[in-house]
Amino acid sequence: MKKKWIWICMLLTIAVGICVFFSIDKLIIERNNESLDVNYASFQEINEHYRSGTFEVALVAKVVVSSAASPNPIRIFSSVNDQLILGCDARVDEETKDDTRYYKIDKTGKVADSIYDAYDGYWAQFIDDFIVYTSDRDDYYTTWPLNGDTVRHKVIELNADLSWDHEKVSAGVKAIKATAKYWFFSSFANEGIWYRKTYFYADRQWKLLWQKMPGYTDIPNEESSNRYRKDIFRSGEYGFERPDDVKLFYFYPEEKIKYYHIIGGGDGGFSVYNWRGRGFFETSIAGKNFQFMVPQLVVENEKHDGFKSSLYIVREPGASCDIYNPAFYHSPHGFSFYSPDPKQLFLIKVK
Repeated sequence: MKKKWIWICMLLTIAVGICVFFSIDKLIIERNNESLDVNYASFQEINEHYRSGTFEVALVAKVVVSSAASPNPIRIFSSVNDQLILGCDARVDEETKDDTRYYKIDKTGKVADSIYDAYDGYWAQFIDDFIVYTSDRDDYYTTWPLNGDTVRHKVIELNADLSWDHEKVSAGVKAIKATAKYWFFSSFANEGIWYRKTYFYADRQWKLLWQKMPGYTDIPNEESSNRYRKDIFRSGEYGFERPDDVKLFYFYPEEKIKYYHIIGGGDGGFSVYNWRGRGFFETSIAGKNFQFMVPQLVVENEKHDGFKSSLYIVREPGASCDIYNPAFYHSPHGFSFYSPDPKQLFLIKVK
């Protein structure tokens, strides 16, 4: 019994020693005792608590999961009627991992409509007035982007029994590509046999032509539905080049800390000792100066990079850093989107 207590005491001593040795304070090398310049005291972090007599800031999208499999969980793309569609991953567990929530943003910056797309074997293809839902079985479409209608309209199938000969199918595909307002391919395999579907819009109706393929069939991007959708902003888009329309006014150092760069690809990365603090920025929204503050910021100026300022966020001393890119999307209608990290999206507009 005595030996047992000796072992427990030793383990507790080791645990306490580790906590002390690796405590946050041990990773803070120095603190700045100088006061912040009063000219920057009014700058605020962009979040749901931002208050201004000129600007309104609102959190319009927040996701739970962001991963290497989904580095851009919030996306914005242009649509009809001067609208923007905001799509965000709705995953909260395994059952919802492929679900998506879509918001329709009108030209005043207001959320005009939304739908929840629970994945049930269909993939949504946004093409102007339509969402075409494709699968390796049947297909349907709605006109939600145009008028908010979610009624399912069946896609008319041609050669569903695969009775057409090769020449007739080839002629049909050629005619579709020459005359249809919209067309795109998709392919899939079933029991080792590859099939290609040619979707097209003609006579005010979505149709598709079935085709059995001789083997593996890849669809290039220029022949897929992706070419009809243009993403204009995505959360989690990182880069070292600061946007031309965002100016870093001032960096206020708060504590000198140790942190890490994780390189990936099998490399262990490296540690850095640098000052972490607050960055004070300015951009223009609807012709007015918009000022904001970013906490937990570090600024690096390296010789190998021409002494350009690279921005990073370090959540905790001793943690790895994340690239910070203060990117905005400025709508021609006078509002802007800002994403401080992959999981959040804010809308900013003049009151």
